[in-house]
Amino acid sequence: MGLFFKKKDPYKDIDLSEDSILEGNAASRIIMEQMKEDDPRAKELLESLKSGYPLVLNFDSMDSKQADKYMAFFQGAAIALDGRAVRINEATFLYARKEEFLDGSLKEFVDSIPKK
Repeated sequence: MGLFFKKKDPYKDIDLSEDSILEGNAASRIIMEQMKEDDPRAKELLESLKSGYPLVLNFDSMDSKQADKYMAFFQGAAIALDGRAVRINEATFLYARKEEFLDGSLKEFVDSIPKK
């Protein structure tokens, strides 16, 4: 096969050193938080996301303008970390890095949530 048909290694960017391995599967490390107006924990939650802890954040108790700002902030952070945001329902989202999606436990978690 030529250069144009070379398969990408999906694990090449993942640091598998002992310092980077977290206990348990990604779903067992989820942090769930009900966000509040001008939430002082936002910075702490961002640090947790950067450290490999998936976040399930609910923005139901915020006014829509404030909620939009926080949603955009965490989605931008997840994308910057080569991750993504997954909508669970109208006001709840899962944010995680790419590494946390690889074991499949986050997909199982989202799929197990009853749909209205």
